[in-house]
Amino acid sequence: MRRRLNLILALAVKDWCQFLADKRGAALAFVVPVVLASAFGLIFARPADKTAVKLPLLVVIEDDGPFTRGVAERFAASERVEAEVVTRADAERRIADRRPGVAVVFPAGFERLKDWKPGSAADRPAVQVLHNPLCGSEGQWAAGLVSEAVMRKLADDKLTPLVGDAGLAMPFDVHTAEAAGSHAGFNAYAHSFSGMTLQYLLFWGMESGLLLLRDRQRSVWARMRAAPVPLGCVLLGKALSTAVIAFLIVGVTFGFGYLAFGVKVDGSVAGFVLLAVAASGLAAATGLLVAAVGGTEARARSVCILVILGVSMLGGLWLPAFVLPGWARDLSLALPTTWAMRGLDAVTWQGRGFWAVLPSVAVVAGFTAVFLTLAVARLVSSEARRRRGLA
Repeated sequence: MRRRLNLILALAVKDWCQFLADKRGAALAFVVPVVLASAFGLIFARPADKTAVKLPLLVVIEDDGPFTRGVAERFAASERVEAEVVTRADAERRIADRRPGVAVVFPAGFERLKDWKPGSAADRPAVQVLHNPLCGSEGQWAAGLVSEAVMRKLADDKLTPLVGDAGLAMPFDVHTAEAAGSHAGFNAYAHSFSGMTLQYLLFWGMESGLLLLRDRQRSVWARMRAAPVPLGCVLLGKALSTAVIAFLIVGVTFGFGYLAFGVKVDGSVAGFVLLAVAASGLAAATGLLVAAVGGTEARARSVCILVILGVSMLGGLWLPAFVLPGWARDLSLALPTTWAMRGLDAVTWQGRGFWAVLPSVAVVAGFTAVFLTLAVARLVSSEARRRRGLA
């Protein structure tokens, strides 16, 4: 047993020396995830003061009556919109280019709304909310805001003569607060560093697997197999070297995140370390699986890129999982990336404890064990067939 462990370690050291021999390639292995994580964090980060987000939109006024003007001015002055008054032609042209993607049109005849009375059966004028096909949510947001503006204007005109200005105040207040038991609000940098690190670990595993696949198709593999080294030791040595470099990538990436953007492990440090180990093992097992079922290098690379990007998107590595449709969230529960991302979110910006993150560690470790078992079994059987063919 000790001899086998020494062989595995020696093979892993050989791979580490090959990795470090290409200094630029080794540097890029640590720089690329840092750059990706920093870029995603900068894009999705929000100001710390939590200022209200304003909806950019266009306002078209086709009725020049005083009531319509009053509604439009009240609407444009809202602290929740960033409005610009334009013509309909300008609005339609700019909506097509999403500059911005929503316009509110007060059509001709809207002025007759000033004569509205409760219970009136008269034809009601319709405010039009035009939006780009990609901006449906913004269009619903604008519809709610314009409804509020119209009703407030009607209340001003109809009720002020009866109850005075004091009677028009809202009868209730709305206060927003974080739910009890939550550690902190969403941290875009922590999420991006977690997601981009996990995605890059999968790509690192893929490259390791492609290298092994390349060696098997050349004389390098034949010379290695001619040595008195069991195949299991060769595969485990490859997995160990890949996992250790993956673990170093996690450490360097999160270290940079801490120094540059204040990304911290606010929860269980032990849980974070276990997740890093499990994710590094998953990268190594993925690499062996690529080598086992990849076929040719070109075909394996194309398929792997597609699969990694798919599981990254569905697993919430790019964007938080809550922005995905319901069917995608349900499907993502069958992916190791989802559980790894949940665990890293839990121990970073959510500040969760060890027991809260343990299920994620267990699931990722389970996927690692399954991938490793399948890969080793497939490679062993493939090598046996190859030797029988040579015999």
